[in-house]
Amino acid sequence: MPTKVFSEQAWQIVTENYPPYFSENLPENGWLYDVTKAALKTQGINSEIEFTTWDRALKLLEKKRKTAILGAFYSAKRNEVFYYSRPLAVAHSGIFKRKQSTVNYDGSIQSLQPYSIGKEDSAFVSQEFASNTELAITSTKSLPTSLYLLQQGRIDLVAGTKEVGKYWLKHNKEIALGKNKIEYLSPDLAVHKLYLIVSQSSYQAKERLYKFNGGINILIKNGEIAKIMKKHHFSNEKITKYINFLKEN
Repeated sequence: MPTKVFSEQAWQIVTENYPPYFSENLPENGWLYDVTKAALKTQGINSEIEFTTWDRALKLLEKKRKTAILGAFYSAKRNEVFYYSRPLAVAHSGIFKRKQSTVNYDGSIQSLQPYSIGKEDSAFVSQEFASNTELAITSTKSLPTSLYLLQQGRIDLVAGTKEVGKYWLKHNKEIALGKNKIEYLSPDLAVHKLYLIVSQSSYQAKERLYKFNGGINILIKNGEIAKIMKKHHFSNEKITKYINFLKEN
């Protein structure tokens, strides 16, 4: 009988592939899902994750066919229909270029205007980037596609998430073995916190987030967070930094 109750409580989580945070191709579906799953386990809640496109993930949550989305950025518009968990991680948005090319980028959107820029269709870079109509944007189906076009010299720059781009530069063979090396430029265009979100109209939405947030506190206190991060090959320094981030948020 208790098993039945447990299975009925299972959360259906949905998101897109976003390595190194979470992906269907990563061990345990990625370190951030591993943390999420463990936090829910402390509350006696099982979870499953489905990877799809970002737009479809939002539609599934809006229609209440899924419990939560993992890895959402904050936006005022989204805040009207979803409740946000405590921040779970940080991602940096910015610009990639070919190492050999000269780009006069100073951190401002204006400095990007002379260049052709590749960007994954559904990706959010920054509010200023999204609202600028002067930029020459080439939409692509994915960040690896944009990086491949950059390497081939078909565009000047790529706008995207630093951590995800660096993952693909290392793990996508087409890009990693290409003759043109790619680098990320400082400063970032934006820094985003990643959240777990639930629909405001769903049953017990606030209570669900309360349990989840509490689960994160338990993982910090019992040392489980450190064990999970160790399993995903994080250094002691990065583990300490991450635990401090969770405590401060």
